[in-house]
Amino acid sequence: MHSVVDEIIQSNNWRNGEFAKYKSNSLNVDEQLWCRMCIPMIYAHWEGFIVSSLKIMLNHLNRLKIETKNLPSNLVVVGLGDAYRKLSGKQSFQQKIEFTEKFDEILAAPVKFNTKVDTKSNLRADIFYGLCDSFNFNTALFRDEDELRDIDRLVQIRNSIAHGENSFVLNMEKINNYIDAVNKITDIFLDEIDEYLSNKRYLK
Repeated sequence: MHSVVDEIIQSNNWRNGEFAKYKSNSLNVDEQLWCRMCIPMIYAHWEGFIVSSLKIMLNHLNRLKIETKNLPSNLVVVGLGDAYRKLSGKQSFQQKIEFTEKFDEILAAPVKFNTKVDTKSNLRADIFYGLCDSFNFNTALFRDEDELRDIDRLVQIRNSIAHGENSFVLNMEKINNYIDAVNKITDIFLDEIDEYLSNKRYLK
C-alpha cells in the first residue's frame, strides 16, 4: 500500500464510527426524523472523503516538485488551474505578451497544484466522474456500480431537505443503503489512488 493511501485511511477512519452511530439510532429518535437528520451528514462524509483524499494526494504530488515537461497534459491543465482565466474576454496585444511571458514562467517551474477541490457542493456522479477524469483515473471501475446511482439519490434528497421539501419517505433500510454505497465507492476510489500512485501514472 502506498504511504499516501495509508495517510488517507488514517485521516478518514473516524467516519466509520459516525456511520455506525447513524445506523444504530441508539437514542431511539423517531425513525423519519432520524433519517432526515442523517441524510445531510452522510452526504457530508461522502464529499468530505473525496475532497480529503484528493487533497492529501495533491500535497504529495506537490512535494515531488514535478516539472511540467514530465506531466501528461491533463495534469498540466490541473496544475495551471486559474492561469487559463486570463485567456477569457478580449485581450490587447500587450496583455497577450504579458500572458505568454507569465505562462512560460509557470511552465518552466515545478508544478504547484492547488489543493482546493471543487465539488460544486453537489458531488453527484457526473461531478465525481469529472474529478476522476482530470487525473485520468480509471472511471470504468465505477460505471457499472449501482452505488453511484444511490449516491445521486442521496444528493437529490439532501438538496430537497435543504430547500424545505418534505415529500421523501425515508427509513433505516435506505439510510443503510446510502452508507453502504458511500463505503463501496470510496473503497474503489482508494484502491484507484493506490494503483495510480504506486505505478506513477501521474508521469508521462
